[in-house]
Amino acid sequence: GDSGYPLRDYFLTPLANPRNRAEQVYNDAHIRTRNIVERLFGNCKRRFPVLAYGIRLKLHTVFAVIVATAVLQNIARSMNDMQPPPLPEDIHDDELQQLIANGNIPEIPAANGGNIV
Repeated sequence: GDSGYPLRDYFLTPLANPRNRAEQVYNDAHIRTRNIVERLFGNCKRRFPVLAYGIRLKLHTVFAVIVATAVLQNIARSMNDMQPPPLPEDIHDDELQQLIANGNIPEIPAANGGNIV
């Protein structure tokens, strides 16, 4: 987590003002780990746009979709499948739905991503 979240026994955030070397090492490790996790989420959102644009399903189905995308991401990585290109920032949900409805989903080139699960 980051400083936007409260400190809990199970959820550690960076220290606002590290006072010694050990606290600075902790902050550095936290930042590196968070960057890796954020890159993984970004890779998954590019490969599976439903994760970027929102899942409009019942809650119990959402859990299955998230697990399925994580498994598929790991399979793609194990097969050395490259990551898809970045999502267009200017596309709106209605445009995305129209592309999907028309079957105009672009071919996605392959790249290496990280395992999630």
